[in-house]
Amino acid sequence: MDLPNLKTDPKYGFYPWWPEDGDAWVHPEDVAVARATIPSPRVFRRDGGRGAFVTLHYGELRLRVKPTMWQEVAWEGYEVGDWVEVLSRGQKNTPRTGVIREMEWEPRSRSMRYYIEEAGQPIPNAYAAEDLRHVEPTLPLGDPAAAPRTVMPPDDGGL
Repeated sequence: MDLPNLKTDPKYGFYPWWPEDGDAWVHPEDVAVARATIPSPRVFRRDGGRGAFVTLHYGELRLRVKPTMWQEVAWEGYEVGDWVEVLSRGQKNTPRTGVIREMEWEPRSRSMRYYIEEAGQPIPNAYAAEDLRHVEPTLPLGDPAAAPRTVMPPDDGGL
């Protein structure tokens, strides 16, 4: 008999409020970071747990919290740190390529808004998922990782 897949993570959501009185719901080492980022419209990714805590991710940021009430939202296919191309969409947007720096819930449209940075500079415009397309990062000229690799055949010992 096959068992159903019970894995429920990852899930995505945000905290429009501080979910409990006090800080007991946050891992003691993460309280300062939680206080600086919650409440907010930032959409976190929840990935599994260890012991009493689940781990929330927001780009490089990691928070350990106890399962609490949050506002769960549907994932739209993008994460903080993803390389994206902004599509022109009939000249609605200025085409550009950058990295998603913020991912926030927009209650009026009931969808996420993405903020990017291009060449290290934050772009103030908010973009919807349909404005974006995933791309692979390009490496600057002269970067050793950008040089074509030469694969040599194995030495057959002169046979």
